[in-house]
Amino acid sequence: MTLLQSIPTPVVVIIIFILIILFYLAGHHIRLKVIARNPDHAKIDLGRINGTLLGLLGLLLAFTFGMSNSRYNTRRELRIEEANHIGTATLRTDIYPDSVRKLLRANLKEYLEARIDFLQAGMDVDKMTSSYRKAETLSKKVWDIAASYAKVDDITTRTSQLIPALNNMIDITTTSRAAGEGTIPDSIMYFLFILCVCAAFLLGYDHKDKVDWIIVIGFAIMLSATVFNIIDLDRPRSGLVTMDNANQKIVELREMFEGE
Repeated sequence: MTLLQSIPTPVVVIIIFILIILFYLAGHHIRLKVIARNPDHAKIDLGRINGTLLGLLGLLLAFTFGMSNSRYNTRRELRIEEANHIGTATLRTDIYPDSVRKLLRANLKEYLEARIDFLQAGMDVDKMTSSYRKAETLSKKVWDIAASYAKVDDITTRTSQLIPALNNMIDITTTSRAAGEGTIPDSIMYFLFILCVCAAFLLGYDHKDKVDWIIVIGFAIMLSATVFNIIDLDRPRSGLVTMDNANQKIVELREMFEGE
């Protein structure tokens, strides 16, 4: 976890909000001092430069928002896909003899609980790690049971049905974890923050009259709110936008083991 990712989203947004206002006021103050020394400087118009910078800022905001939204949708789809794989593997144990079926389902039930603990761990790194490792151990145990039975089973249909389902169930956890850890690169986020404060500075520098606080605060709020949504989408384990609805599909699989 990087430094930026370790800082809570509200703290990052509050810092950006304050910096935007400070840089706007700094630009305005510097412009007034320059005009006081050289009145001709008041004729300089920064409209084109500000337009270009705001256009670049808008483009980067759209780009980063698209990245975070795309990653969020990928994570959500993987949760649903994982639920389908676990459900499929569980259903296909029914074609095995009762002795093997009960052993497989008992371990799959524990595996499901370990995966649920991992998904509901929030920002608790220790719980995430222990749950993930427990699920790995249980998935290997289920695989070993199925593989051992396949060596002595005369009906290859059972093996051809369950083994691919187990393989998909195991593989998707790695894909899902990689998707969860994959966030917008910090370098892009830092560049976005720099553009925000630079745009605020030049807007303040271009403003020669008295500061209109409604415009300044409104500008700071809109930029900060956009940054908040970008970061919030990029952090599915915290914030307002979560994966609870998608995770619920996996939680609902508990119904398959009721009475066992």
